[in-house]
Amino acid sequence: MNSSQLRTLVVGVDSKDHSDEAVLAAYLLAQRLSLEVQLVHATEIDNELWLQIDPVGVQRAKEAAARRLEAQLAAHGVVGLDVARSLSLKSGGAAEALLGVANSSQAALIALGAHRRSAPLDFGDTVRAVIARAPCPVLVQCGAPQPIRKILCAIDLGPGALAVLTLARDWARALGAELTTLHTFVRPELGFLLGYPVPFPPSMVESARAAEERDFRRLLEPFDWRGVLHRELFYEAAPAADVLAEQANYDLLVLGTHGRRGVASVLVGSVASAVLRGAQRPVLVLRTT
Repeated sequence: MNSSQLRTLVVGVDSKDHSDEAVLAAYLLAQRLSLEVQLVHATEIDNELWLQIDPVGVQRAKEAAARRLEAQLAAHGVVGLDVARSLSLKSGGAAEALLGVANSSQAALIALGAHRRSAPLDFGDTVRAVIARAPCPVLVQCGAPQPIRKILCAIDLGPGALAVLTLARDWARALGAELTTLHTFVRPELGFLLGYPVPFPPSMVESARAAEERDFRRLLEPFDWRGVLHRELFYEAAPAADVLAEQANYDLLVLGTHGRRGVASVLVGSVASAVLRGAQRPVLVLRTT
């Protein structure tokens, strides 16, 4: 496939080293997934002021950033790249810049560094905002890139489940990885009495659990795995906790999320948020609504 036919992998780049692992992961994945890397560095400069900046100075800054990234890539054996050609500088916020490029290029994937902050419930404004509005899957690179041999795909039984599973299958097929599909049954509760949860009768819980497992198996039964080695897991637990408990056995986590619009546009689904906060493996997220 020639470069004119390649779809785009948009990668967020910053002036520090927060994005270096995402950049490295992007270049390592690009060839396997038949994607062309496009690096985007956003600067918080007003567009009117941006137009007044000396173009020569902008070019020098771009070349300096490219040299730094090329050195980082070369240290991991990724050489012979023209990073400067792939790097674009954009004025404004990082999320808007990345989403703008992803939309205009009809990107197949956006890759970001985890950008975790010190607050325990914050995994980065840019990550949240991009996932909530992304037109394509988003890879959040947690930790140094490693070969992807085992993939864990967590699905619910909603209308977006098969889209998430298809994404995981396609990655597994392209990377030669094994795929495990996980669904978690959440034990229902009637409500609270004097501040304590009141459970359903055990027989009702077991009946609901059995019905949900049947639905899970039925959902997967006609699915075309396209030769991917796969297995299925059905657990009873809290979904995010279940994924995080399993992550040590996998190289990539795949899940869906429900992005929000308007004033809630920086929110993502609670399960995805919890997984991203605790992930020690890269997380591939697909917005399903």
